[in-house]
Amino acid sequence: MIRSRLFHRLFSTMLIVVGLFSAAVYLLVVPLVEQKAYEIELNASGAILENVFKMAAKIKGGLEEQRAETEKSYKQQLRNVVQLAASYIDWVFAQRDRGEITDAEARRQVFEGLKAMKYGNNDYIWVTDYYSNLLSHPDPYFQGRNAAEFRDQSGNTIIPMIISTARAWGEGFHTYPWSRPKGETHLTEQKISYFKDLPQHRLVVGTGAYLADIDAEVAKRMAAAIEDLRQVLRAIRINATGYVYIFDARNNMIIHPNANIEGTEFSRKNNPLSGHSIADELKAAADSGKPVYYLWDKPEDPDHYVYQKISWVRHFPGFDWYIASSVYVDDLRSSAVELSNRIMMVALAILIIGIALAWLAARRLVEPLRRLVDTAAQVSGGDLSVRTGITRDDEIGILATAFDGMIQRVQDNIATLDSRVRHRTAELEDSNRRLLQAVELQDRAQAALAENESRQRLILDAIPAAIAYLGRDQRIRFANRRWAGMVRRDKGEVVGRFLAETLGRHAYEFIGPHVEQTLQGQESSFEYTFGQSRGQPMVTKTTLIPELGPDGLVQGMFVLSLDVTDEKDTERRLMEAQRLNAVGQLSGGLAHDFNNLLSIIIGNLAAARERYAAVEGLDEFLEPAQRAGRRGADITARLLAFSRRQPLKPQPVDVGALIREMAVLLRRSLPSSIDMVLPPEDVPCWAIADQNQLENALVNMVLNARDAMPGGGRLQVGARIRTLIAPEMFDEMAPADDYLEIVVADTGQGFNTDSLARAFEPFFTTKEQGSGLGLSMVYGFVKQSHGFIRIDSKPGEGAALTILLPRAEPVPHVDVPVGKVSDQRWPGRLALVAEDNEDVRQIMRRQLMELGFSVVEAESGDEALSLVDQIEDLHLVISDIVMPGLSGVELARKVKEMRPQIAMVLISGFSFDSSEDRSDLVVLSKPWEKQDLIDAIGRSAPATTI
Repeated sequence: MIRSRLFHRLFSTMLIVVGLFSAAVYLLVVPLVEQKAYEIELNASGAILENVFKMAAKIKGGLEEQRAETEKSYKQQLRNVVQLAASYIDWVFAQRDRGEITDAEARRQVFEGLKAMKYGNNDYIWVTDYYSNLLSHPDPYFQGRNAAEFRDQSGNTIIPMIISTARAWGEGFHTYPWSRPKGETHLTEQKISYFKDLPQHRLVVGTGAYLADIDAEVAKRMAAAIEDLRQVLRAIRINATGYVYIFDARNNMIIHPNANIEGTEFSRKNNPLSGHSIADELKAAADSGKPVYYLWDKPEDPDHYVYQKISWVRHFPGFDWYIASSVYVDDLRSSAVELSNRIMMVALAILIIGIALAWLAARRLVEPLRRLVDTAAQVSGGDLSVRTGITRDDEIGILATAFDGMIQRVQDNIATLDSRVRHRTAELEDSNRRLLQAVELQDRAQAALAENESRQRLILDAIPAAIAYLGRDQRIRFANRRWAGMVRRDKGEVVGRFLAETLGRHAYEFIGPHVEQTLQGQESSFEYTFGQSRGQPMVTKTTLIPELGPDGLVQGMFVLSLDVTDEKDTERRLMEAQRLNAVGQLSGGLAHDFNNLLSIIIGNLAAARERYAAVEGLDEFLEPAQRAGRRGADITARLLAFSRRQPLKPQPVDVGALIREMAVLLRRSLPSSIDMVLPPEDVPCWAIADQNQLENALVNMVLNARDAMPGGGRLQVGARIRTLIAPEMFDEMAPADDYLEIVVADTGQGFNTDSLARAFEPFFTTKEQGSGLGLSMVYGFVKQSHGFIRIDSKPGEGAALTILLPRAEPVPHVDVPVGKVSDQRWPGRLALVAEDNEDVRQIMRRQLMELGFSVVEAESGDEALSLVDQIEDLHLVISDIVMPGLSGVELARKVKEMRPQIAMVLISGFSFDSSEDRSDLVVLSKPWEKQDLIDAIGRSAPATTI
């Protein structure tokens, strides 16, 4: 067997494999293990450093919390002391009020008693009157002095600011510089004081604590924390001799396990490797992710700086500390070298054992194979009587037995095998050829069918419709991706399930009757709304089409569902816009008629007050009636704003500046529990709008937001330039363009669904005393200004009212002096009044006559134009805009063409088309006061004309 070539090859192969495996283990695994072991030890150093850094962060956080708690405790103590002092003051002055002591004695007891009161770290109580006179103070320097001129570092007065805050808010805290009692008179130490207004005594009482005392308590806490950290770090060891130490930015060693180094300044120790200061190199490497290598001594070999160390450094900015870990490089590598040596010994043992096992395996495998080879050689020579003689229970034994049986069968069948083989071979070749042809045809058909089915499924999944097929048993046989998504399931999940199980009980109760109708052979169409997981319902229009079999019976049905959510939403918004437009037209007509009535009422009341002013007691009846008339005029102005018939003067407006100016007044209307946020000052926000009406709209929106937050909250008023890339839905579809966007958002109660749908309707309100015209006026102003409006809200989640107005370019500010005619008269001048309402015409005639005019009347524009052509000495024409025949605007144009020297004033409650240039026309709004008429006449033409 030793001479067997198979044995030699097999055994040599096994030896080579074992040797290569052992060599690979040593060459590949050992260096890797050494490197990984070194990295593990190195990473352990970094992990310990990271843990120490986190400990320092926790100490810092604890100190900050301690400072906050200390300051909170001091503030509560100051409140208690001031409350006690206020109670003492009330008690003493109560004795005075009862007559038990005089006022002088009461004030002496109060001020002397409070001056003698001490607590804490020699802290005291002070009292000042509303004129900054310190009435009670323990320091003789301040006692009795007027402190109005004492100022802080910024130049602000101290005591007057405290008095102003106390009188405005009743109490408060204030931080300012001051001096300690009986010390220096320079105001150098920062102090926090709590003060309280006593308006019944016209006094402000307060007490305070010096911030240095608070800092001293925090410093004690920090010293104790550093000592605890020192004890922890001294117990930490990295590898055998490594440790963690801490030094500050001034190179002072704060914590070090070596007592000779701790507390010293080590910037003079240089790194022999680089010649630079070790402290500077450590600080430069802080948080860089790179270690610092330097030479150091060992405890067993002091002052011999030849041993290489490695340090990782982190900078902790909270204390301005540098936290570093330090370990000898040799210690890091020692464990890796020891581990590699052990691995090498294991590999050598494996090599020896492998060689022995390879020799035994080769011998056991080759010996029976050689006997099989000898037997095969004899059979090959024609001797079919030989046998292997091998009896084993393994695979080689089975092979030998099978080999012997094969020889026997060959011997028995060899005589007849040749003829049968030739005959059968011919048959098989013919059958195989036909089978291959059939298989090829079948493969082609299956591939074409699979491709066709795949293409159809892709098409059905891609079309924008939900498609499914139901069997007669209402089991889903097919569904595309959109239909499965519509019922919030996967496509593979719905196929094979019953429709009722897939849709759920509620949906099937509605859809089931339509399915039954289709199973009777009738096509059915219906709409149904599916709830979606994202909260937005999806409205679908579904058509069920029955499939009839050859026998005329329904075998199933096709389901086609289309998403019509957007169409329904657009239809709803269009109906709302049409409804609001109809309400606006009705409101505008009512406001116009009501304005005529109010003009008559207010005019007659004003004339009655002037004519019968001497009648005693009459004015107390006329003045409330006039006030009610003005309130009615305000209501009609809001109705006109909603109906978009209010007179507007659109011009470029700096919306950001307007909001900031209005915020000064609006904040006075807001409780202190509401935080108002304004847009930034450096962002230009210009829009085309009527400034007065925009101010009214903003006031209405802010007050509505205030009423929605009875418990307080956040009110944000924002303005910015917004560019719509694509059309977006507001009250109607806003086209793509540049706009000025105004958003008033609150964190209040929000709108429910019904209130949100009716928010812009006039007289609709959810408040107990609301007029219901606030948002309707805003809506009318926005639409009349060619803008868009939208409310985004959910119950309990606040509301955001967004307005889009046409954007304007910034224009320079120009101050235009405005002259006002206060009590001018025009005796002997002739005026023409054109008004179709006789009562309104009478009011106008009376007021003009009181101003010295002689008055000619006309009931229509055509009549007025005829009189203008006939009367030579006519100086003034006052005309209603809306009249039968010729309108007031057309009349004004013709008068300017015929006789431009005549002054022209138009009166109306409606606005007129501003697309043309009519800046020279003066419009007097109904109803008017007499002074409004005088101002309008004064503005209608130069003084030389009237």
